[in-house]
Amino acid sequence: MQIVENKVLVVSTKQPHLITEAITKSKVIGRDKDDYEVAVHWGLAEAQALTSLKFPAPSPMSRDYQWTGKLKPFSHQRDTSEFLTLNQKALCLNQAGTGKTASVIWAADYLMKLGKIKRVLVVAPLSIMKSAWQEDLFKFAMHRSCAVAHGSAAARAKVIKSGAEFVIINYDGLEVVKQELIDGGFDLVVADEATALKNPMTRRWKMFRSVSANSPWLWLLTGTPAAQSPVDAFGLAKLVNPSMTSMYFGQFRDKVMYKLSQ
Repeated sequence: MQIVENKVLVVSTKQPHLITEAITKSKVIGRDKDDYEVAVHWGLAEAQALTSLKFPAPSPMSRDYQWTGKLKPFSHQRDTSEFLTLNQKALCLNQAGTGKTASVIWAADYLMKLGKIKRVLVVAPLSIMKSAWQEDLFKFAMHRSCAVAHGSAAARAKVIKSGAEFVIINYDGLEVVKQELIDGGFDLVVADEATALKNPMTRRWKMFRSVSANSPWLWLLTGTPAAQSPVDAFGLAKLVNPSMTSMYFGQFRDKVMYKLSQ
């Protein structure tokens, strides 16, 4: 894939109709033996469409975004932010200490500037709501408003209704203000330390699914998606891509593990 004049993506493919039928701003511009060259306008919607068609496309975030905050992003953080902008439902499995929080903040800020999202709900363990998320928001996106929803039900509801662009809440607090969160207009839901959602049979998983069901964007963050066994990934997969995940736990287990004995 080539980038021409920072405006157009040129894709080589044997099936150009897959692109031209899915993307309005595209056309066939040439042919080389069995491959056709298709020119595609380089915008976020077009890059997302190409990605969904299995044509890995760069995010225009790399061209358009002015990285905010006091610190410059590392290359892997740029790659992570750009990956997230291309995928409405995504897993970020970067290892601990690689700056996943900052990558999410930059990606969300970029989408806000484009008008793709307006509010973000961050669900995280109680221990890192302020020390990681609130502090990093002040550090990397000080122009965005954020608030921590903690305490009594009334206090949490007040924060949710405050209109803050980023609302941070702990997993156990979801049930306390479930309806307020559903009605809160959150376009993007982020789950940090998402291994807390590994078991879809738990009340916590079902509550999270209820709260995030109407949000078009969902990003799950964890450096240990299968800390104890491959089946730990079942709950995460059912949230991000339920149509491609086995309906039942036993089916998923049989796909990812070998049974040696009774």
